[in-house]
Amino acid sequence: MTQPVVVFVDLDGTIMVNPFERAVWPALLGDIAARAGQPLEAVREAVEAEYALRQADAAYPPLRAMDWDDIAQTVAGRWGMTVEGSAEALVRQYAASHSNVLPGAEAALRDLAAAHRALVVATKGLAKYQQPVLDALGLTPLFSAVLTPDSHNGLKRDRRFFGAWPEQTQLQIMVGDRYDDDVLYPAGHGFKTVWIPPLESVPTRLHSKDPFARALLYPYADDQPVSADALLLNLSELPDAVRRLEMSILGFTDR
Repeated sequence: MTQPVVVFVDLDGTIMVNPFERAVWPALLGDIAARAGQPLEAVREAVEAEYALRQADAAYPPLRAMDWDDIAQTVAGRWGMTVEGSAEALVRQYAASHSNVLPGAEAALRDLAAAHRALVVATKGLAKYQQPVLDALGLTPLFSAVLTPDSHNGLKRDRRFFGAWPEQTQLQIMVGDRYDDDVLYPAGHGFKTVWIPPLESVPTRLHSKDPFARALLYPYADDQPVSADALLLNLSELPDAVRRLEMSILGFTDR
């Protein structure tokens, strides 16, 4: 075991913005809407409903559950047509021009670089949609590995998604913006969790608290039964939160 700590980092909404909303969906769904004679919003709702249906079925094949091209083709088929383009091709086309790194993300990741700590991408998106964006934004070299559903045929709710990293490390930390994928499921795997919820959901009275007190006092919803270990307002708080977890659990950090 060369690195006792692994920090799993989510991508979309956590450290970057992908090109789907800005470029991929307008082109792909717009084409379906035009040829099917349907309102764009109706096509989007159909795609979102198909995605939700697949997510709700734990037995659904993980790769198909996250395959936007397969989802789009399924929806288009209900109107008796096929999709002529592909989300994969559009992602590659627009990865550089319609994606961006979120403020403070690169600085936080570089601050966390240390010999005892592995930084590993843990994203629910398939590799064909995520790797081109990571490469275009220059983020790939900051990570030791990239985990996607393709890696071990699982989603974050599945322990196998994370491969051998939990057995090879003493401390596992999940960082992300989604409660289910980045808090609930990882906590169930025994990981520590660092959550970055929508800023508007964090009461102003908690802004002055430190991330660990904030996580305890946050008003979780009824369907959020597990508290995060730390709750961040922005990525500038991430390095200190990781170091405090390391110190409290392992008794050391890089400072």
